[in-house]
Amino acid sequence: MKKITILFILICSYVNGQDFKELYVEKMKGTWEFYKTESFAESIDPKMDSLYLKTNGKGYKETLIENQKNSVKERSEKLLEIINYFNVKLSELDSLTIIEEKSLKNSLPMDFSKNGAILTKDSIYGFTYSPEKESSGLTRIDYFKNSKNPTISQAKQIIGNLIISGKTSYLDTIAKVESDMFAGPLKDLSPETEFEIIMYNKHNDEKLRTIYLHET
Repeated sequence: MKKITILFILICSYVNGQDFKELYVEKMKGTWEFYKTESFAESIDPKMDSLYLKTNGKGYKETLIENQKNSVKERSEKLLEIINYFNVKLSELDSLTIIEEKSLKNSLPMDFSKNGAILTKDSIYGFTYSPEKESSGLTRIDYFKNSKNPTISQAKQIIGNLIISGKTSYLDTIAKVESDMFAGPLKDLSPETEFEIIMYNKHNDEKLRTIYLHET
């Protein structure tokens, strides 16, 4: 009976993991659907498209779509790897939130490391990893400790407190205001840090939501 119970738990964990990955991929579908639009097709240089066809047998648009699909799939697998690293069992949780912070700087020195945290009802798990390294192993960190940049520290504290207090609707409001500002008075400003916030709740109609915020 004990072996059957363990097997059942493993199956449930696998199913919930697959569900999370599929939800994330579906959520990010728009990132490659954009390349299928008529407006994007009209922007493609025929010479470049011809070059792609000759080089790898696929047009420029098809190449972008395939690359983006692969990128999203790899991202979903990385998120699940982070969840499993801390032995967080999706089958036993109603919800969790992942915050991941990355640099958007294009100037040297480049910083490819990513820092973040998983927040559940009872626990916070901080992590860091470097995608560009051959061994991009995860490391535990205290994510919410003060950063060298006080603006980043404040942003992390605000995001974390709103999630822990269940006031995630404020994050949507901040994201909307930020989007309007970047389209208007701050259109010439390039943020240097992005926070991807992934909220998973198996009981909501929309089981997985993503919000993007910046340090500005």
